Amino acid sequence: MFFFFPLRDEFRVKRFPFVVLSIIIVNVLVFLLNAGNSDYQGLVMKYGFIPSNFSVRTLFTSMFLHGSIMHLAFNMWYLWLLGNNIEDRWNKLPFLLFYLSAGIFSMLLYSALVPGEAAGIPTIGASGAIAGVLGAYAVLFPKSRITFKYFVWLFIFFIRFGEFKLYAAVWLLLWFVQQAFSTFLVARGITISSVAFGAHFAGFLFGVVIGLGTKLYREARFRENVRLGENVLYNLLGSRNYVTRTMEEYGEIETAKSIIISNLERNRDLASRHYGDIIEKYPEIVLPEKAQYAVAETLYRSGEKEKAYIAFRNFILSFNFSKLADNALLAIGKILMEKEDYQKARYAFLQIVLFYPYSDTYEEAKYYLEKHLPEISFRNSMEGQDEKLNGPF
Repeated sequence: MFFFFPLRDEFRVKRFPFVVLSIIIVNVLVFLLNAGNSDYQGLVMKYGFIPSNFSVRTLFTSMFLHGSIMHLAFNMWYLWLLGNNIEDRWNKLPFLLFYLSAGIFSMLLYSALVPGEAAGIPTIGASGAIAGVLGAYAVLFPKSRITFKYFVWLFIFFIRFGEFKLYAAVWLLLWFVQQAFSTFLVARGITISSVAFGAHFAGFLFGVVIGLGTKLYREARFRENVRLGENVLYNLLGSRNYVTRTMEEYGEIETAKSIIISNLERNRDLASRHYGDIIEKYPEIVLPEKAQYAVAETLYRSGEKEKAYIAFRNFILSFNFSKLADNALLAIGKILMEKEDYQKARYAFLQIVLFYPYSDTYEEAKYYLEKHLPEISFRNSMEGQDEKLNGPF
């Protein structure tokens, strides 16, 4: 026998998921308030969704009823595990509307897929809405690594347990294929099940479509904003350097780049130091996108701020559509603050706030703009006043 359960994902959230927690609390309260109800079956018939007896009210109420503590626990855990990231990405109200819409859509499509003999059976649970969350997560965070706990046993002769990791896209695709296959079997009357696989199938499809739509929209807005901010970017960083070199110099540059790239995986610190050394002679050197960002970040963390500035500058000017461009701008803003070039630092943070509104660095850049830099400006002005008061008349 084999059992596995998702424990955690690798994406942290910046904001507490109040909507996700509120949905969980409501579901738990509804379950606890009705757990001792002797006529729970009557409650299910009244508030569960019955395909043959369509009701707009039960489309909504059925999402908050669960048949058992395990049914409730699994649904709420999946919501907490994956829903918090989507709420963090979309904000509270859009996520709430998405969650409810996924639950309603899953019931509507389920009613079209369910065989006639099962159309009079009430369906309850948040599974359709949760499946929507899973579908959206698969699109928005496909490379998120999910940690699973597994337990394998074969009578008493073979028992193993431990953890393994799997990309979200792989896990959720396998899950969806299983749900789709089960939906087909039930719809064709080949098998009978008390699980509403059709609702899972429908909810997941809904989440995928909405996730793709928002992802494409964000990408279009991202590119539009970056183009709008190009002039401001060049005013901050200057234009990219195009330097004519001799054949010998080009050969030296290509050799250096090859050495840096080959050493990045084995020894990032060594590769970054080599990049820092070579840009003293050839400051225009740019590596491939991920390699360029890696050496810039490593130089910054190691305290080589001047060289890190050049590396980040080269990165942004060469890869301004990169998903890491906002992180590079944030690092440049911090470096400029440390150099006490507060005006340019302000421009760097303002670039993020104005032209990277969907960035994960948005809140931090906004903090520097609205609180940190004004505090520095106020402190400097006060120190200037003290110097005037204490100075000679």
